[in-house]
Amino acid sequence: MEKFLEMFIELMLVLLVFWMAANFWMRFLPSLATQLPLPIYEFLYAFTGAGEGISQDSLAD
Repeated sequence: MEKFLEMFIELMLVLLVFWMAANFWMRFLPSLATQLPLPIYEFLYAFTGAGEGISQDSLAD
């Protein structure tokens, strides 16, 4: 059980660092982020929560 807890904490730390890096990249370096392939950009956009305030209907147009 202790090993599982260590692995869980490490996974959470890795995800937190990835989220922080992706969030910084999407917010402060958007000109670089938009050069990524579309599926990767869309994943990072959704992962960072950058599009939470935008209705999905407006994106379909």
